[in-house]
Amino acid sequence: MEIELLSAEGFRRRIAGLEDPSRKVDELSLLAVEADAVSLVSILPEVFGEELDRKTLWERIANGIATATAKSGGDVSLFLQEILAYIKADPGKVAANDRLALHMETLLSRPVEIRDQFLRSISAKSYIIVTKARVLWNATKARPMVGGEG
Repeated sequence: MEIELLSAEGFRRRIAGLEDPSRKVDELSLLAVEADAVSLVSILPEVFGEELDRKTLWERIANGIATATAKSGGDVSLFLQEILAYIKADPGKVAANDRLALHMETLLSRPVEIRDQFLRSISAKSYIIVTKARVLWNATKARPMVGGEG
């Protein structure tokens, strides 16, 4: 028998009867959650604080993931707030970044099971996610801008 660990939000939702424990995240959703995490993390360098040393960018982002996960208590919106604060993201850059806004809106609109899985995945697989995000970021940087992008 395995004891399930619940986030604070998950516990509240379960007690209130808003979450059905029989609804599990399927394998395809798990892959999509990890891809979403990689994509989100690959955008963070765009809003990385200018007062921070860019040489520490990926180390700071990885540490930010760990800190934000620990401080979030299972709340995805708090996780997003904490990681942006940790990397000293400029609020103006955050507000003006359409890709980041879309990722945040999409993530926050997902069912609680998916949001909980997102936090579990980004925490448990942070090295893999940061590594894949860096590869994606480098590929995005190398791509020529078209139209109104950027």
